[in-house]
Amino acid sequence: MKKLYVSFLAVMAAGTFHAQVKSINAPRLDKRTSFEVGSNVAHKPSAEAKATTIWSDDFSTAANWEVASTGSNSEQWNFINTPNSIPVSALSPFASPTAANGFLFVNSDANNSGDFDGTPIITTATNVGTIDCSAHSVVKLKYNHNFRWWHDTRGVRVSGDNGANWTEFLISDEVDYFTPNQNSANPEVTIIDVSSIAAGSDQVKIQFYYNDNDYWGWYWAVDDVELYVPEANDLKLNSIYWGSTGFWAERLAYYQIPASQVTEIEFSGLVENIGAQDQQDAVFTATAGTYTGSSAATPVLVGSVDTLACATSFTPGTATTTLSLSGEVTLGNVDGDPSNNAISNYASIAINPYVYARDNGTAINGSFNGGMGFEVGNIFDIFANTTIGGGSVYINGAAEVGAEMYLKLYSIDPATGDFLYVDETGPYVLTASDLDAEVTLSFLGGNYPLNAGESYLLVAGSNGDGGATNDLVVGTAGPAPAQTCYYYDMTDLTWYYTTSQPMVRMNFDPALGIKEANNTFGLEVAPNPATEATSVTFTVKNTSDAIINVIDMTGKVVATQILSGVNGTQAVEINTASLMSGMYTVNVTANGTSVSKKLAVRK
Repeated sequence: MKKLYVSFLAVMAAGTFHAQVKSINAPRLDKRTSFEVGSNVAHKPSAEAKATTIWSDDFSTAANWEVASTGSNSEQWNFINTPNSIPVSALSPFASPTAANGFLFVNSDANNSGDFDGTPIITTATNVGTIDCSAHSVVKLKYNHNFRWWHDTRGVRVSGDNGANWTEFLISDEVDYFTPNQNSANPEVTIIDVSSIAAGSDQVKIQFYYNDNDYWGWYWAVDDVELYVPEANDLKLNSIYWGSTGFWAERLAYYQIPASQVTEIEFSGLVENIGAQDQQDAVFTATAGTYTGSSAATPVLVGSVDTLACATSFTPGTATTTLSLSGEVTLGNVDGDPSNNAISNYASIAINPYVYARDNGTAINGSFNGGMGFEVGNIFDIFANTTIGGGSVYINGAAEVGAEMYLKLYSIDPATGDFLYVDETGPYVLTASDLDAEVTLSFLGGNYPLNAGESYLLVAGSNGDGGATNDLVVGTAGPAPAQTCYYYDMTDLTWYYTTSQPMVRMNFDPALGIKEANNTFGLEVAPNPATEATSVTFTVKNTSDAIINVIDMTGKVVATQILSGVNGTQAVEINTASLMSGMYTVNVTANGTSVSKKLAVRK
């Protein structure tokens, strides 16, 4: 896989920094950084409607389709009737209504052994014969499917002239995948307005295509395809877009909010018109606890998906409570299928004393680096001044007992967008009781002040074990907005963004910082990252000799300074000009106590 460096965007105007520091043009993580575990993916709201079916096929008869392959890999579309053949546990078995009597299936995952392996899978499936839509002015295409995206491209083509010309409808590719989640729903129900191609024609054909783009892709399962005339009036609530917007300039959903960070929450509904007529007065309404808010009446045109924002936001109280979020879309006409207009219990928002979490608490998968060093975590906006003494991480059950891990806090340079090292916890060794459980750790420097109007990155990380085991596997909880969660790969010293939500949480309990406030010498290492040199600052209260060691990732001491009879605050410059780019540990020993901090060297 080709990896690109994350770049950052800082917007300056009239000497004032605006809150838009976000990375751009960064790729998703490599397929191997995601660890699959058994779980279910919630179904999307029903897309069924009382409509007139023109043509349908459930893939129970292979002779109804012509399969072609132009790739050098022998894999192509297959007709199978085993729903548990899906290679991703979270999406297996395929939950299409008629999956047991046959469905269309292509499995790149089983036929490639590595990224860009040079044996492309390119395959199409086209219905035999033509479909007569000549009596209809509105025609929609609907099908059930199930997939996990990597770099593979999938879509459907429609022809109105017996295959002489095709119009392509892309479902997913590496440039414009329609959701930040790599997993589809199970089943995903896709509806496409194909009236411009099929309406009035008696020569309609349908074609499904798949291309793994020479990569080790995943798969695609397709079932229950149908051309139909929809109900005249039919709106569907696809999802709810909610959260709070701060310095990072992205509406971030916080499922646990500490009392000190309670701020206004905004709500919008993603509403789709799957009917045959434009709707002029769609209204989205959200409820959360005592709050009820609605959007203005908004036109939603046929085939479009619009975001309807509630006119008022909601600022919860600071008392400990849990708010259940639900939403509904209504229209002036009678909806042909009201069953897909509402989503109940879409999210639970917990107001609590100390924990700040962007994950929903349900571990689905995990993030790791095949036993090599990495860090992964979340951007958090700070809305009021506070202090942080540590945090927590949910450990995926596939992690290795005995793996050594840590938490690390970064601030963000407002001019460049760079992540700047602040503090970290001491190393922690995973035990059997930590697997499928939350681990809470304290920072070495005690409680650190966080400033209102700024954002911070909290990560969980490990230096790895050289690839001998899975090592650390951090739990992930479904999708996250692009460029709001970050992953540092220590094998190429590069930051990437990830769209799988790491279960890494801030904790503002002052008792956490107190635990580590003693015997740390107030150790600071700056600048960090360093290029030519860095300064190691620490305070010794009783006269003592002090030893400063710089240790590389293999455990080798690469620099040493010995100070005799020191007392009080010391500032010692360490020359890093001769060191290779990478991660190092700065260890200070005095008065029989040793403390450490990580140092990044970048050239």
